[in-house]
Amino acid sequence: MDIHTLRQYIAARDSISVLETIDVFTGVRTVLQEFDHVIEAPNWTRDGRLLVFNDRGLIYTYELATGAVAPIESGFAIDCNNDHVLSPDNTQIAVSHFTYEDARSRIYILPMQGGDPVLVTEHGPSYLHGWSPDGSTLAYCAERNGQYDIYT
Repeated sequence: MDIHTLRQYIAARDSISVLETIDVFTGVRTVLQEFDHVIEAPNWTRDGRLLVFNDRGLIYTYELATGAVAPIESGFAIDCNNDHVLSPDNTQIAVSHFTYEDARSRIYILPMQGGDPVLVTEHGPSYLHGWSPDGSTLAYCAERNGQYDIYT
């Protein structure tokens, strides 16, 4: 199934997403926003001001203080999956983006404030997993020569 067919399938389902926080000490849940479609993989910024999430292939921020939702400009990377990760200093975001040429995911890095993606993995498919604490290395799963493995 190519990315466009998958996106149409997901969009056709009756799905909602609820972006919420849970106080780990009290168990109190706070609904921040409801969506009439699937959003994925909310991640906190280090300073706790923003949640970063995937919404139909684009990456967005949710500002906790105001409730404002804003896209992170990602140039041609408009088919990102839910594998995005933030750099430890929160200046960059890495995304797994499905290319149109062969519908395989490749990893790109772009500035957190938005900008042009820079290719990290030349071959696909490649799927992000995490960023090292010192910011020097990405960990990802990838298929190479017919076998999936973990790479850095």
